[in-house]
Amino acid sequence: DTVAIDPLDAPAARLTGALLARAGGSDVIDASVVTGALRRGDAVITSDRNDLTRLAEAAGRRLEIVAI
Repeated sequence: DTVAIDPLDAPAARLTGALLARAGGSDVIDASVVTGALRRGDAVITSDRNDLTRLAEAAGRRLEIVAI
């Protein structure tokens, strides 16, 4: 198992901002987690299932979310 740490560079920041705008959200961390996971095809383990689901839906994609 590995952990991916993505830089929040300018292109990633723009994708994150666009997702936040579509979702009407403001949590940059949640949105960057969602954009990275969708890009890589990864599942996300979280205690914040509702917010991440809303962001994935705003992206028009399905994200596997494992609630803890």
